[in-house]
Amino acid sequence: MTTPTLVKGFQHIIHDSQIAFRQLLKAMSEPGSLVSVSSPEPIDHLNASTFAICQAMLDQQTPLWLSPHFHTTNIKHNLHFHTGVSIIDESQQALFALLCPGDLDSFADLSQHFSQGTNEYPETGCTLIVQVSSIKDDLSDEGNLRLTGPGIETAKFVSISDLPLALLDYLSNQTGERNASFPLGLDFIFVDQTHLVCLPRTTQVEVL
Repeated sequence: MTTPTLVKGFQHIIHDSQIAFRQLLKAMSEPGSLVSVSSPEPIDHLNASTFAICQAMLDQQTPLWLSPHFHTTNIKHNLHFHTGVSIIDESQQALFALLCPGDLDSFADLSQHFSQGTNEYPETGCTLIVQVSSIKDDLSDEGNLRLTGPGIETAKFVSISDLPLALLDYLSNQTGERNASFPLGLDFIFVDQTHLVCLPRTTQVEVL
């Protein structure tokens, strides 16, 4: 059995966590706004930026589901060591899920795999953290989205690489699945090596 390698987390845990958390709050309240987060080191193929999100958001009371791509000994050990998070096998029980775009190809119905919350507690819907190659606050060659809704004055444009067609259809509500049970639903954090952008369930998405 391979011994896990412990990597560096936030240098100043409280201060750095607060900075990252404020960045996340800004991105969630202003959908389409790109913000930067970072941590001293990545964990295997988990970017340092993604690791920073985990350190800011996860604790003993936020069960996490890892896709097969991130279900490695090093990642599990370091996430638990630095945050105390419980890593669970049942995706429906997770408050957070960590995936890459390729993992989403296997989910024909996201609402069947991840909790959308309950009528009494819609805020307990799962937040999906999706690590991608590139995020830009402008139009690009792929993954161009027009965003409207709360927190956006008129409209914002972002491009997020690698997103499979099934996820684009879900985000733009082509199947009717995304908005069917509002205010229940899923929230998304997309992150590349330096930036993140949030798409909460209140944001309307048009694929360009």
